Amino acid sequence: MLQGKRIFVVEDDIMSLTITTHLLSISGAVVYKNNWGVDTIEHVRQALPIDLVLLDLMFPRGISGYDIFDHLKSTPELSGIPVVAVTACDPVIEMNRARDKGFAGYIEKPIDRARFVRQISMVIDGTPVWGD
Repeated sequence: MLQGKRIFVVEDDIMSLTITTHLLSISGAVVYKNNWGVDTIEHVRQALPIDLVLLDLMFPRGISGYDIFDHLKSTPELSGIPVVAVTACDPVIEMNRARDKGFAGYIEKPIDRARFVRQISMVIDGTPVWGD
């Protein structure tokens, strides 16, 4: 379903990163990752072309997913890459904030393993995914 798609995952939780990477890889995606949200812009640049960025919203050391999103969108060669929030943040608050900011979707953790790959495929094909 994701054969050959290039997906960059920014996630600091090792268990979430492992599950996400595994699901994407067995679906044929080429997965790149950045564990701490540090130097993400440079890592994404080095991995170009990228079809999609999956971005957690909470990181240690005072970095937020929104900060990383802003840097991605303000970098000309990266600004067109769709970004999906994959997070355990309260969706009542954060889903609307992510939508207003310009994210291409919002997937709640823990991810639904049965739907995750389909959700990612939809976003890559141009259909935003907001929760269900």
